[in-house]
Amino acid sequence: MTKICFPSYWKGEFASLADAVKYLYRKKSAISGYELWEIVLYNVCYRNHLRQFGLDSLIDRLVEEAPLLKKCEVLVRRLRERLAKIKLADYDIQCYNIRDQITILGHTFDGLKDVRRHMELAAYELFGELHYVVPKRKARPYNDVHIGHLYDTYPVFDCWDYADDRTFQNYIFRTAPITEEDMKESFRTFHGLKFCMVHEHIPEERLPILYYSGDGKYMLLATKS
Repeated sequence: MTKICFPSYWKGEFASLADAVKYLYRKKSAISGYELWEIVLYNVCYRNHLRQFGLDSLIDRLVEEAPLLKKCEVLVRRLRERLAKIKLADYDIQCYNIRDQITILGHTFDGLKDVRRHMELAAYELFGELHYVVPKRKARPYNDVHIGHLYDTYPVFDCWDYADDRTFQNYIFRTAPITEEDMKESFRTFHGLKFCMVHEHIPEERLPILYYSGDGKYMLLATKS
């Protein structure tokens, strides 16, 4: 069985696809097909299968692993329609719990906190320019990997939002100390909804990138295959 992880606001980790589909079916959360779409995009086993064998073969695999999908014709049709419109990148995107160990450029981090604890340079956009910030806690760089942090604050719609200190967070990784030029180059990566730089259109030379929405338990890591 293949363990499943996708960026759900509720439960996003399951021992198998069958368990995930059963959970979503009971909650009626799968009616739009969006969760199943994220499972395919953000679990390397299914990304690879789709790239190598095509959409029909992937659908057959999903139904075989989660027989409950046979009862969900609308769900499967919507998934097929969504995936048919996407050209998958040649790199990997994997969803993780923010407490999971993740290996980036050969270095294993003990969750998102470990990444944040060792970032060397941070920046945010203001009026079209990057403004650099010295991390509140003095960074303790690792010798083998170096980290930069590009972020944006949550939008403010009314007075109740002023106390919200959450941020949309992207982390870049290099084998040499992070420079302002590294940050500027990475900032050119498309970042649309929720300031997310992890998607299917990342120039390969800017990988790896780690994204966390600032809320919930899950993050997305894009790395070279």
